[in-house]
Amino acid sequence: MNKKRKEKFADLLLDIAKYIVTAVLLATWFSDVQNWEWYSYLIPIVVVVTITVGGLLLYKDDDKEKRKKR
Repeated sequence: MNKKRKEKFADLLLDIAKYIVTAVLLATWFSDVQNWEWYSYLIPIVVVVTITVGGLLLYKDDDKEKRKKR
């Protein structure tokens, strides 16, 4: 992947992580949270952490390439 595509993909991953957090927060406000099972919390946390780390790694790789060119 070229630099621009990596950067766009990293932006997309971070946006998806934000949308998942927003969806979980809205779901807790508008639903009965006491009936949620433990995995209802664990799955979104794992997904958000994974997506965020992936997006940040893509940014980190892009920064390394920029430093090498200098």
